[in-house]
Amino acid sequence: MQDMKLIIKRAQEGDLYAFDAIIRRFRDMAVGYAYSILGNFHLAEDAAQEAFVQAYRDLKKLRQPEAFPSWFRRIVFKYCDRIIRKKQKTTIPFDEIEVPSDPSASPAEIVQKKEERDILLDKIRNLPEQERVATTLFYINGYSIAEVGDFLELPLGTIKGSLHSARKKLKERMVDMVKNTLKGYAPGDEFNARIRRVLEEVPRISYQLHQKKDKSGLQRCPESMAFPSCLRSCLEYMNEDMGYKMITVHNRKWRLDMTYVYLMGTTGSAFRLSWRPGWYLGNPDITLISENRLTPYQRGLESVDCDYEIIEKNEKHTEEDFRKRIIESIQKFGRPLIGNGVVGPPVDCLITGFDEEGDILVGWSFFQGEKEFSSDLTFESSGYFRKRNWYKDTHRIILTGEKKGRLSLEGIYRNTLMWVLEIARMPLVHGDCASGLAAYEKWAGMILTEEEFTGKKEKELHHRYIVHQNAAGIIAEGRWYAYQFLQKLVQDVACPEKDVLSAAECYDAEHSLIWQLWGLVGGPGFSLKKAQLFKDKEIRKKTADIILKARDQDQKAADHLERALKNW
Repeated sequence: MQDMKLIIKRAQEGDLYAFDAIIRRFRDMAVGYAYSILGNFHLAEDAAQEAFVQAYRDLKKLRQPEAFPSWFRRIVFKYCDRIIRKKQKTTIPFDEIEVPSDPSASPAEIVQKKEERDILLDKIRNLPEQERVATTLFYINGYSIAEVGDFLELPLGTIKGSLHSARKKLKERMVDMVKNTLKGYAPGDEFNARIRRVLEEVPRISYQLHQKKDKSGLQRCPESMAFPSCLRSCLEYMNEDMGYKMITVHNRKWRLDMTYVYLMGTTGSAFRLSWRPGWYLGNPDITLISENRLTPYQRGLESVDCDYEIIEKNEKHTEEDFRKRIIESIQKFGRPLIGNGVVGPPVDCLITGFDEEGDILVGWSFFQGEKEFSSDLTFESSGYFRKRNWYKDTHRIILTGEKKGRLSLEGIYRNTLMWVLEIARMPLVHGDCASGLAAYEKWAGMILTEEEFTGKKEKELHHRYIVHQNAAGIIAEGRWYAYQFLQKLVQDVACPEKDVLSAAECYDAEHSLIWQLWGLVGGPGFSLKKAQLFKDKEIRKKTADIILKARDQDQKAADHLERALKNW
């Protein structure tokens, strides 16, 4: 018990692995005790699971760790009592509950063993309460008399007397059968997984990803576009990614994840720009790329040739539906999934696990380190966030499945280039959102509108600068990855190489223009000082000129891609 006392103390301090050890130690006892009350193993497991969840929530209230067994027993009893009060009926009749049988046994032997088992369990259920409880706990997993006594808060002599009396009533011939039968119903590790299951070492997503090095010491390239980064992480975890290559930029060696490059292209994220009226903070939202908000998701998922399902929050999909599908993806298939929202604004994040049967979600979010969005979070030792009451902030979940192996890579690339032209030349989406080439003009026009900056308070100026910076960031990162995507396309498939590479050079030039734009205020970033500099009329004029030059490069790139498609 001394070792368990230390484990309980660690669990009280928030060590989830310690609590997992507690579950392994007491799960058989919890199920056995609940069965001795309810007479049904399915209901007993339900009560035990609920009890462990409650124990986790209340564990810090336990003043004496050595009192855990008896304290926990009272929690199990509470949930058994709730089931009894509800008069809940099991959906599986007792005589249909099976335990693993000997595969070499004949049908007649299987029937005989089932009849013997039912008779034995009936005899156990008919023992006096104290004998029934002691017998079940003692034999379900070989717990010692001392452990049973601690759990039941009874003297060793009382436990010994109850077991002796029970053995006399069951007769010696049945004792071995009791051991084997009850052990057959002992819950295994899947019991732990129903309460908590976390996929460890799912690759991180973060706006600061480029500030960290991978295991080989390479600095990772920035990944600020949420959905491509989330899907890249899922595929990497499942060993279904495209690997990476080492590149040298600014005299540094970088890790360029080719899956992210590919998804930036196929989703359209590398080629987009959106500008909604009113200095709209949501301009970077991937759903503004097209009239159908889910198209970028669908294109990205289809380009990696896997089964997928996008489930949006609506009257058809309740919290229970979301919870069920999340648990299924993590527990049954071992696949992380993508959630929109969950932590912070409606931006895609990763769900890598669940706890307390789905009351808590675990994962990675781009916003988990920001004070504004982390007040209701706790964190695991791995860095994963833990979020309770997650459903209210969740807008959709995206589940991935097995690879289908049906699509032609050349077909995907051709289809993507047609999509790129559509993005560039679609002037308006969702009624009021300027898109593609038209968005550059709206952006530049707003910057040159004097009344948008004259007489504005510091907070308003900073807000405008953030929206401006978001647009600049989309172009800077997006067009750099557009260049990388077209380079990859030329390497992967036979195509009109000259025009494709000419388009790539236009996107690279556009990327460089944004660095000129940032240089007008001392570099990229969202500081109040930069916002004040941006207020200057001359700086805004130079900024608008650069934005229109970037538009011209975007136009040239589209023209090159159009020629490439005609000759492909």
